[in-house]
Amino acid sequence: MSGDTCVRARVARGDFTLDVELRTDARVVVLFGPSGSGKSTLLEVLLGLCAGERPSVRIAGRWLDDPERRLSLRIEERGLGWVPQEPLLFPHLDVAANLRFGARRAGAAAGRALAEAIDVLELGPLLARRVDRLSGGERSRVALGRALASDPRALLLDEPLASLDLPLRARVLPYLLRVRDAKDLPIFYVTHDPDEAQVVGEWVAVLDRGHVVATGEPRAVLWSRAVLPLSEALGLENVIEARVRACGDGAAQVETRSGVRLSVPAPAPLAEGEALRLGLPARDLLLAAEAPGRISARNVLPARVVRLEPADDGVLVHVDAGDALVAKLTRDAVRALELAPGQPVFCVIKAQSLRRLA
Repeated sequence: MSGDTCVRARVARGDFTLDVELRTDARVVVLFGPSGSGKSTLLEVLLGLCAGERPSVRIAGRWLDDPERRLSLRIEERGLGWVPQEPLLFPHLDVAANLRFGARRAGAAAGRALAEAIDVLELGPLLARRVDRLSGGERSRVALGRALASDPRALLLDEPLASLDLPLRARVLPYLLRVRDAKDLPIFYVTHDPDEAQVVGEWVAVLDRGHVVATGEPRAVLWSRAVLPLSEALGLENVIEARVRACGDGAAQVETRSGVRLSVPAPAPLAEGEALRLGLPARDLLLAAEAPGRISARNVLPARVVRLEPADDGVLVHVDAGDALVAKLTRDAVRALELAPGQPVFCVIKAQSLRRLA
């Protein structure tokens, strides 16, 4: 992203007020928080759809709204590709016609932008099909393709996977990652799913009741003290990146980036070297003061306590097991184990507690 991104906005709607200030050099910005926190309202500010006190909006060094210069670009001048929660496609037209509609905004770059959208999202086999005959995942890809075909300066994605069930999310998310990696575009990605926030984003702003409560790198911010009140409702968990080393008998042996070896379920064969992202809920990570003897859990990792953070109904224990992990324990368990920073412990992880993320 050339230049920086800065947003200052205040919008009042009845009992709800959005009052935010953001500044970042990151290219992929995740707007994260529970429903009603103001994420979609902030996208409306970026789009120029939100009335209120005059906002200040600069994306990748380009001003869209600047009160000091009395600048406020019209929606069509902003060059933003928007994908709302429900794909707004023309159901009576085929995919090719829907994509061409988006390309009309690209001007001289229409041909190139259209071809790139079709290539990156693998839409070629769908071009002749009517939109009303597509699956939910295919419609999501077409909506993203139409936004890309407009040759946007930035992409605004408003919970693009929210309407899909888990299997469809797993099919569509890789395409979103391809767009992220193939296109040098600023992206604002709205979600209340911590898996998506950590997998897609490089910088996250956590919103709650119209205010920004934390910002920074997703792995650190989603476990920060400021976000603790939201953690239970949002299902925050550890995300572990690994590669398959061997697979057989319904299990795979994987190795994380730091060299930690884990056993994970593999009901279907996995290819050696295949990259995986694994989710581990903090409540499913057990800690032991001594090395367990014979035990059914397949993963026992030596670790060291880094810090303890109180939560409303327990304690978050941050440990270094080669990879940074977080366990959620009761206060009684913390006292019984006499946990303190620097103390050696053992992480006990059932293989079934590790779930594969898209």
